[in-house]
Amino acid sequence: AASLPELPRYSVDLALPPRERWSAALHEFLALRGVAHFLDFYTAVLDEMKLADGAVFSFYSENLLAFEKAYAELHADALGEMRALAEALQAHCRGEECPLLSWPRVFLAQLHMQIQNVGPKLGECTSVVVRQPNGSIVHVRNWDFGPSPNALGSASATVDFTGGDGSRFTCLLALTHITKWTTCMRPGAFSLSLNARGFGEGHERGRSPAEELRLLQLGRLPRTEVLRRVMVEPTFGAALAAAAASRPLTSMYIILADGAPPSGSSSGSMGGAVVTLEGDGRSSDVWPMPLPGETEDDWFLVQTNVDHWLPMAQNATSSHRREHVRARLRALGPEAAAPGPLLEMLQDKEVYPKGNDGPDDGRIFRPSTIASVVMRPSDGTFEPFLWRALLPQRPAG
Repeated sequence: AASLPELPRYSVDLALPPRERWSAALHEFLALRGVAHFLDFYTAVLDEMKLADGAVFSFYSENLLAFEKAYAELHADALGEMRALAEALQAHCRGEECPLLSWPRVFLAQLHMQIQNVGPKLGECTSVVVRQPNGSIVHVRNWDFGPSPNALGSASATVDFTGGDGSRFTCLLALTHITKWTTCMRPGAFSLSLNARGFGEGHERGRSPAEELRLLQLGRLPRTEVLRRVMVEPTFGAALAAAAASRPLTSMYIILADGAPPSGSSSGSMGGAVVTLEGDGRSSDVWPMPLPGETEDDWFLVQTNVDHWLPMAQNATSSHRREHVRARLRALGPEAAAPGPLLEMLQDKEVYPKGNDGPDDGRIFRPSTIASVVMRPSDGTFEPFLWRALLPQRPAG
């Protein structure tokens, strides 16, 4: 029988002080798994950063105190959580591991993921929102990231958050960066996924690290803060408004699905939306799911790290993957677009179109795919499937 790595599950109370709320979960996880996966990932991140641009790496290293001061003044909650992570790693490391998991290295790795636009070079996450005939919305995604996808998968967990008002939401998180809520669901309200945006109009590519620091100090938002502000909203409409109003440091796509209870017909929900945020802070684009009857493809949205208005082309990175997903959905049809067939679609490793030998090969399931997640926020369904991890196995299903 097929098997999947085990994903532990923890509870985190956001009403607690930042350096306390994660304590039990982190110490339990590190006692179970150790620090090796964190060490592997941070080392790979920092080595990649040095190799890609030594001057940028030097700037961040030499200005860590300035970045930390900006976080302390503007994003103290996130800074406290990062401090808690570094302290937990120090409590569980041994010998030569400990200097490699020092606060400066852990914080530098967080900055690499939070401010600079990083991930697989071609940007490989896939997010899909589907409206079923009864009005229920299903949100599925492939989570891709690098370097070291196996290390990230091995350091991942399902986390149930409780807010100060008693509200709850669930996320799949890599505990290497606990402030980055990239795949989450608030039952009865909405679900969220983050896709990287590596190219396009209004992109920050070429901006100096000194300018990034200046913008951070002026109040532009790291992606972690954008996600946090969206995820704490109580409704789909409020989350969409928060995403669209964000002025981030880096470009990104935020994909949202409506969790309103199905009305028994496809017209009972707003469906979903893709928000394209430009890293230069000038504007955002909101692409809502069409109303039923508006278009032939009015029952789904597909986001694959490329602007939705760009046609398929080799120079529009990830556009072949987008069209591959769209073709699979059309072949499936709304009546059959249930979680099982959608999960199968996410595991498609074929190039698209057939015979495509270009760099933008159209594969949906990729070497960087760490996990797939099925979310149906109307009934609280949140099912992660972890594909990449160096862990003991459990029976699938």
